[in-house]
Amino acid sequence: MEEKDIVVVGGGPAGYVAAIRVSQLGRKATLIEDDTVGGTCLNRGCIPTRALVRAVEFVDLAKSAKDYGVNYKETEIDLAKMMARKDTIVRTVVSGVKLLLGGNGVELVTGRGKLISPSQLEVQLGDGTKQEVTAQKIIIATGSVCKKVSVPGGEGEKIISTTEALELKEIPKSMLIMGGGFVGTSFATIYSRLGTAVTIVEQSPGILPEIDREIVSILEKELKKYKIQIYTEAQVSKIEKGEPGEKNITVTIKGEETKLTAEYVLMAEEREANIDGLGLDKVGVELNDRKGIVVNEKMETNVPNIFAAGDVTKQQMWTHVAFAEGLVAAENATGKSSEVDYTVIPYWTNTFPEASGVGISEEEAIAQGYQIRVGRFPIAGNGMATILGQRTGLVKMITDVKYGQILGVHIIGPRATDLIPEAALAMKLEATPEEIKSIMHGHPTLSEAFWETALDVSGETIHYMTQNK
Repeated sequence: MEEKDIVVVGGGPAGYVAAIRVSQLGRKATLIEDDTVGGTCLNRGCIPTRALVRAVEFVDLAKSAKDYGVNYKETEIDLAKMMARKDTIVRTVVSGVKLLLGGNGVELVTGRGKLISPSQLEVQLGDGTKQEVTAQKIIIATGSVCKKVSVPGGEGEKIISTTEALELKEIPKSMLIMGGGFVGTSFATIYSRLGTAVTIVEQSPGILPEIDREIVSILEKELKKYKIQIYTEAQVSKIEKGEPGEKNITVTIKGEETKLTAEYVLMAEEREANIDGLGLDKVGVELNDRKGIVVNEKMETNVPNIFAAGDVTKQQMWTHVAFAEGLVAAENATGKSSEVDYTVIPYWTNTFPEASGVGISEEEAIAQGYQIRVGRFPIAGNGMATILGQRTGLVKMITDVKYGQILGVHIIGPRATDLIPEAALAMKLEATPEEIKSIMHGHPTLSEAFWETALDVSGETIHYMTQNK
């Protein structure tokens, strides 16, 4: 039986980050991965999805170029080339991770690990052989997989997962997307820009239920401009064969059945922890009610010397959270003392316009009993947004009247994803709107909108007629 120092099971964002951090701290890391390093995010999630969003962004840019005196011939979409470019981006990013692992001295083992005791693993190697190893510490970072939706008729041709949606060889004529969350709206954005008639079916009272409702209302209007049909408080109850090339879909909307048709049905709902075959039950690793591994702020499980990080915990299923959890798991596995701070977690959407945020929404702040003051600044008042020709949007800051604490910031508009880290940093450092007001922001930049929003909390914004008087 081979002896190892610290073994990381799973080479996704939490796993490869943990392995690199273990090596940085002077310990020997062994990373076991049965597929390609990078996990879902790099191979079948964030990176390829964002690559396609970037591709279809050129469709809009080409249309608006004439306003700037640049005339293109008719836009032609080459899906095969678009997908090839996406694959090149994925290979480039994954290759970079492999180089980092090698450069940091991480031992990479191709295989699937299974716990056989709190300190032992059985590894099914790529050549079919098995190997048993012992480890002083084990970090489980096997990520998540697409959840199988139990809908009658929910299997078969052209009923696809997000993985398959990233590999289509043809542009669908129509697509029904089950789930109007971060994933569903991303694919709605991509395929609507390619000319697909898109329908979103979402169980909650609104799409993107985690986001501030004022921000969502702006996004919904923009999605509908591209003829995206949105049904909320709705659920697919049955899928059947229809006319050639179509599915008949029964949707229950607010208690009433409606019949819809689509060429493709995309399952874009919840993901589940990738724990099958890990042997968790054999060693007594506790699971939560969402069937994720239970951990504390140090990423420790209930079994000594076994840690878990990333989507497999079913806590906050974001890649940037997985990075943070992987770092903390590695540091505690090597004898340091670290904890994950979940109080400031930014989010964003891969939509046009982008939506992003950090902290609580206006609705949540009121429900939690805060007396609030809200600053707003419309993107239309920003010089750079006007230069870009992307004037739709809003920056919104929710503050606590008593202490001036920033409770949440929510943005919809161009490059909202790149703007939100400033708000996250401000909240982490407990900066107040008064302090943000004192910081000069470059001009013309989109970041000025954040500064103007801080000014508006006290009714002092310059490039907007404030409502806070």
